[in-house]
Amino acid sequence: MPGNDALDEGLGRLAATGPEYGGGLSNHGPMAAEALVRLGRADAVGHWLDGYLRRLDEAPRASDRVTDENWREALGRLNRVADWEAYLGEQLGSEPWRDVLARWWPRLLPGVAAAATHGIIRTAHAARSLAAAEDDASAGPRNDELACALGYWAASYVELPGSARPRGDLDVADAVRALPVLPEPPAGRLITVRLKAGLAAQPGFGAAAARIRRPADPAEALRDLAGEFTAIFLGYGRAQPITFLHAVTAPVAAYSALPLLPGELARPTYDALWQVAAALYSVHAGGVTPEPLPAGPPPALEDLADRAVATGDEHAIKLTEACARLHARTPDPVFLYAAARASDLLGG
Repeated sequence: MPGNDALDEGLGRLAATGPEYGGGLSNHGPMAAEALVRLGRADAVGHWLDGYLRRLDEAPRASDRVTDENWREALGRLNRVADWEAYLGEQLGSEPWRDVLARWWPRLLPGVAAAATHGIIRTAHAARSLAAAEDDASAGPRNDELACALGYWAASYVELPGSARPRGDLDVADAVRALPVLPEPPAGRLITVRLKAGLAAQPGFGAAAARIRRPADPAEALRDLAGEFTAIFLGYGRAQPITFLHAVTAPVAAYSALPLLPGELARPTYDALWQVAAALYSVHAGGVTPEPLPAGPPPALEDLADRAVATGDEHAIKLTEACARLHARTPDPVFLYAAARASDLLGG
């Protein structure tokens, strides 16, 4: 992949930073750096990191060992994140990375809401960067990043209340419209906190979310899910742009990683991400009057990449890359409109 050198250098600079900063905000450095490379802006990685690194906290130190016997007890314990990284790093040092990814992906999927989906997003970015460097003997920084990504997912693991496994007959658009919606989201700075509190007040959420039909092709259904929530981001995102864009970036990141995983993991991945996307809508769409979709010709993708870089905002960069990936498969202008909207809203 062009830009491997820039990505490796960036990952090296980020290696001493922790997975969160500022009291629970996720470190987007590795994800945004990889997204910039995918957007053809590898030359912007170093300058972007010059500013972003100033926000970040130092990496925490290991305190105890996670083992094959006790790993379940360590799930969801953020204070054990360095222990998780060490445990998974040992596995990645002795086994092919695809084998480690295939083992831990299904174990962690029930906790996909971890850190507002940043566990699965960061893991997908790390895995696809490794796949792009399959023949590169210097893939060490990317291998280390996969350990950190999986470790963050495990340490921040959280299961949402209620089951939403598809068993109905609604397509994704109708299934979204059938969801119960809170009058307004509960208080809380962090998305995961609001999701847990909001769903606890929505006892009918699971049954409503289960009305979506079983996907015939889970991988393509995951892409369709991302497309539907791209339109939702355009309609509802002005109220809470960062919240709603995760219902796009998470399924797109997972969709991009599915070719690197055993085929049987596509369906549970879709089910888990539908539950999270539906929860984001159910908890946060109340009280918002949706905007109509933009009209007129959308900006060119090249211009959108320039806009995202100019914002300096990690979420705008990641959403633009996700929309570019979707647009490459389905050239719907909604994806270009969404990338433009993200830069407009987050470029302040």
